[in-house]
Amino acid sequence: MKNSPPKTDSLPLRLAEARVRRVVFSATPAAEASSARPEEAWASDCHAQREMLFVLEGRSRFLYRDRVWNLAPGTLVAIDAWEVHAFGYHAEDDGLLHLWLGLHPPRMTCALLQVERGRYRSAAHLNPLAGSAFDFLSRQWDEAMAEDRAPALRSALLAGVAETAMHAAALGEGQRRTPADAANGLVDFIADFIARQHGRDCSLSRIERVTGYSRVYLAHLCRQARGKTIGEAITEARRRFVEEAMAQGLKQRTISEALGFSSPSAFCLWKRRQGRPIPQRLQSPRSLLPETMAAKKPLPSTTGSSCPS
Repeated sequence: MKNSPPKTDSLPLRLAEARVRRVVFSATPAAEASSARPEEAWASDCHAQREMLFVLEGRSRFLYRDRVWNLAPGTLVAIDAWEVHAFGYHAEDDGLLHLWLGLHPPRMTCALLQVERGRYRSAAHLNPLAGSAFDFLSRQWDEAMAEDRAPALRSALLAGVAETAMHAAALGEGQRRTPADAANGLVDFIADFIARQHGRDCSLSRIERVTGYSRVYLAHLCRQARGKTIGEAITEARRRFVEEAMAQGLKQRTISEALGFSSPSAFCLWKRRQGRPIPQRLQSPRSLLPETMAAKKPLPSTTGSSCPS
């Protein structure tokens, strides 16, 4: 039986009651995972931001650190900066409800995705966590990843970060929201979506399908909210990712794959069309927001072709 979209009035309670039963992270024994099946073609991703995937409903397989893990309700995958993991979903992924939590300073984003036959859409536009809530969660994540801690303790601490974030999100969703809040939340979701995917697979048609709103309305709303187009926000997100990836030492081929270009030459052409060198410091892709809101192989390789800036 397929999962139905969570009712708005029941979502806060569901988030507040959610409990982590299993944690997959860098210190989880590889014996608990498996190799990719011959018929599986995994698109992969890596980026500077930490994020967590929490399974609310459904069972699936997930690529993380060159291994494939079986996910079930209650499973948490804690993905550290630049760790390779799956991008998108497979056609056999059906009846899934996944909560993605991402540390995108100065806030933690919360995206609840419903997946049917490999196609995903937003099940609810959750308020991001900012201010003291973000500061606390970020510090707790740092504490959990300290190398001198035993794996069992690190696992428990990571579970605590996720559960605290879900409780905070539940409190935010439990508040009454005006139509203006809903509109701001939609712009918020789009900006977070673009930032989380660093502009990859973020066409207007994709955003239209994920949000359930017409592309004309979305384009107008985002332009009105911040005075720039969705396309401009995507370009900023891509440029920021290139800056971060080059600082990390990734090569052109790896960067082009992470951005979803068909080839390194297509990536080089995009760079030349930017009209100016990619600077060391960029404006955050979250600048789309008003002040009150802002199948490939895995990617660890650092060898590949290069192209002129």
